[in-house]
Amino acid sequence: METISNTVWQRKGSCIIFDQKSMGPFIADDSVISLRQMLSWTKGLPENPPVPGKTILISGLETIVETMETQEAEEFLSRRIRPLIIDIQYRWNNCGIIFGFSAQRDVFKETSLEEEVLFHRRDKRQVRLSEGLWDGSASISMKRIAREGDKPESEIIIGYYVSRIS
Repeated sequence: METISNTVWQRKGSCIIFDQKSMGPFIADDSVISLRQMLSWTKGLPENPPVPGKTILISGLETIVETMETQEAEEFLSRRIRPLIIDIQYRWNNCGIIFGFSAQRDVFKETSLEEEVLFHRRDKRQVRLSEGLWDGSASISMKRIAREGDKPESEIIIGYYVSRIS
């Protein structure tokens, strides 16, 4: 899986971000909306994104992934969230969607061939996160997102990104 360190994920596509430092500017810019508000868009997307910038930070998906039965969570991702991501990318093509997670990096596991990202829940079960959100697009176009680390020439993985799904 390729790693990117640019900011394209902020302006296009959708991603999972679990680095609090990377989410901070979007929280400060009032770019956060709830998952509930996002789900209301199934009745019709607003004309323009409901935030001041080009990035929408969605809060609340982590709770769904943690609390629903694993199969139910995977179906929720594929049947409710993925269609909205597709609608958003066609309507607001210069807008990045971030699903913010407070969980630490170590609960996100890449499969051995790095084609899928699994979310390891507190109850030791796992949810096929990238498959649910991005389907087959994940294995082809998913990228790790990295930012500069605290030490010279080091980087920190902050999430996963897919530019477009169909």
